[in-house]
Amino acid sequence: MKYIPLFMLLIGLALSSGCSDKTGSAGIENQDPAFMFWCFRKEVVSEEYRIPEMETSAAATYLQNQIKGIPGYVGSTVNLSTRTMTIRFKSSTVRKMNFEEAIAMAGFSVNNRPAYPNVKLPAGVK
Repeated sequence: MKYIPLFMLLIGLALSSGCSDKTGSAGIENQDPAFMFWCFRKEVVSEEYRIPEMETSAAATYLQNQIKGIPGYVGSTVNLSTRTMTIRFKSSTVRKMNFEEAIAMAGFSVNNRPAYPNVKLPAGVK
């Protein structure tokens, strides 16, 4: 009998916890939201990657082709003046570090992560 108030308090806390973002289930970027603990989170997210060695459009095209095959990849844009690439991906399928690893394996350093050594790059890429 003395556990009933504690049980009711725990149920109340569980039901009142959840998302503070009421727009998480709407919007163009979130047409397929993921449900997690009373909360819709963004399924498609974007991250910016700093790639200091990406100087030419050939390098940008090469990198985009390298990451295109990763499951969960949605799209990417490149800014050569700041040497950054913004990648959009499905957060339930792939993580940010997977793209960092793919870029490093392609022969470019990314976000202070060194490039893999001895990578054969096509002519004119670097």
